[in-house]
Amino acid sequence: MATPNAGSAAMKQVLSQQGKTPSQSQQGAAATPPVSTPFSAAHAAFSPHGPRSSPSQVKKSPATAQSGTVVGNHPSVPANFDSPSTAAAFSALQIGVGLDLGLQGLDGLGALGRSTDDERAKRLDAVIDILSTTKGVVSEAGLERLAKKLELEVLWENGMGVDAAKKSLIVGGSALELVVVFSSPDIVESVSLNFPDSADIVKKHAGEAGKILTDNLKLAKNQSPFTKLVDSFVRNFERIANLDKLSVHPKLDLHEAVAGIFESLNRLHDWEIRQARQDPTVNARGEEYLQNHVRCVKSGHPCMNARARLGLTVDYWKEKHSVSPRNRKNLKIWSILVGCAPLRDLSVNPVRVSDKWIGPDIVKVPLPDELQTGPILDWLEPDPTFLEGDPSKEASGVDVLQAGASLLGPRLPEVTFLATFDPPIHISLSLWQQIAQSGCGLPGIDVQTLKSFDTLIFPITPGASYDPSEPRTIACTKQVMAMSNKPGQPTWYKEIHRNKLFVYKPIYGRTVTEVTFSHPQQIVNMLPYLRQYAFLSTLLERSFKEEPTPAPKPTPLPTSKHDLPKKATTTTSMDDYGEFMDGQQNGHVAAETEKPLEVDVTLTIQPVPRLQILFPFKSITADVVLEIRENGQIHIVSQNVLDETNAIAPDGRQRTVADLGGILMNFEDIGEWCEFLRTRWS
Repeated sequence: MATPNAGSAAMKQVLSQQGKTPSQSQQGAAATPPVSTPFSAAHAAFSPHGPRSSPSQVKKSPATAQSGTVVGNHPSVPANFDSPSTAAAFSALQIGVGLDLGLQGLDGLGALGRSTDDERAKRLDAVIDILSTTKGVVSEAGLERLAKKLELEVLWENGMGVDAAKKSLIVGGSALELVVVFSSPDIVESVSLNFPDSADIVKKHAGEAGKILTDNLKLAKNQSPFTKLVDSFVRNFERIANLDKLSVHPKLDLHEAVAGIFESLNRLHDWEIRQARQDPTVNARGEEYLQNHVRCVKSGHPCMNARARLGLTVDYWKEKHSVSPRNRKNLKIWSILVGCAPLRDLSVNPVRVSDKWIGPDIVKVPLPDELQTGPILDWLEPDPTFLEGDPSKEASGVDVLQAGASLLGPRLPEVTFLATFDPPIHISLSLWQQIAQSGCGLPGIDVQTLKSFDTLIFPITPGASYDPSEPRTIACTKQVMAMSNKPGQPTWYKEIHRNKLFVYKPIYGRTVTEVTFSHPQQIVNMLPYLRQYAFLSTLLERSFKEEPTPAPKPTPLPTSKHDLPKKATTTTSMDDYGEFMDGQQNGHVAAETEKPLEVDVTLTIQPVPRLQILFPFKSITADVVLEIRENGQIHIVSQNVLDETNAIAPDGRQRTVADLGGILMNFEDIGEWCEFLRTRWS
């Protein structure tokens, strides 16, 4: 029986062959078995685990029901396609099956029916190539080619006895061992991932990583092999394969280096959770709010193998994090993926392998000359990681003058840590420069390719005239649910907004995709500013991007005001917000208004992102100027909405200027915020 551990002995031989080419490593090994063909794929499409079914037994999808395609006397295989790329590959598969059956009637391809077996085999291999690419479907041949492309060693092992039909693909690197068990050429039964010689902080995450890779490759219930794409597996496996490729054993295990950062950040996260529980204003609002508070205000949430993604991620921002939304599954999360990359920027220090980036007590006592309003994190500087000289190269007669002195003694790794932003984030040019000055590696700035911040969020339409030195106006029409403030049962209606965003001066910006760094402290230090621009981008996109279809009634965040966590500092805004959403749940929806409501917003960035918002309010034009500061906090600079006429809520509660910012943070939408103030505070 071919089990994930059955190839361990053979794998030792594979691991000892590091440095050989794939062709060299295969010499003397068992011959690579024949690749799968479209015959097996077509068979599996009807019944992945059982006997062959006829096409008439397969339930047609709407797509196949509309098609009466017949190749020769053979009906096309009905299937549901997960993506256009799968559909294209499936079309190629149909042609391949038809050719292999010797069909003669296709235009320009009739001669292929008379091809030799070798020619037909080559053409079928070409079809398999289409199906087994990065955007293709799961197959034995495709996974083997992927492993070789990543410069990993491969070994096939056949099953025995009752499991004779099974085969195991064993993939080996400098530290990792991956075993993929196939029950048929296109169906994966299980996947296991091991790090035999790595530290315990690496091994303890291997089981969960193996489950994710298994889910990436195994067929879901009622899923066809034609629609099981391999791209999720490729993205995950490439991450750990890249770490393995850059590792230099036994001195440099980059899996351990990344796991060491997780250990340190996780200790910091646990400490911050304990501190938050001791804060009455945070703890009183419930566990969900407490977790979001640490994620979005403190040092983020480090995760290993989270949300079906292998490796270390640091979550630092989340939609609707200050309220309790009904639909939690589709909330967007901003995160940083931590990996490694070749060292090309001399201003960034090489990678260090350690799990002691922060002291055991997390914080330290400040020195007498240190002015600090809060706790000081006890960041540590681990010793450098050195690589020894390569005695094999010295013994082989390599010219020392040509090889360099690095072969003779300890040297620093030519690898550094890499932070990849998911999603990429738009920031101002000044913040870009600030991050670069902190010791992180960023690409150089080409003045000729600089773009303004607003064009990063709202790209210029191709062919449209645009002068970055001239003021820019971005306009869109939105539908916003509004509620009458009349006594009795609330009446809801659709309010049409005509939103305009004015940018009077060019604001240059960059989109951050990834940075290299040498210490996790650098990542933690930049989080407050990343949140600042993540919230700004969210606010602008929701308020000023045209929607392809009329906006539906917005999904209520809480089910009632009683579901909202309590917060002493913003009791008024939260209670008002809860009653507003109660009315949205229970009120009658009337027809939409005809005349658009004009909402004008002016954007500036320096020294901090600032918005001036104008909209009709009672008998005046509301004028609110606010700043979006670190950690996405809103500070009201000036306003004329709150005065003595509405400072006291109908139930006697006191409203404050801070409530204006708190309500906008809850909605994350300028239009909904305006309607809330117009109907609840007027």
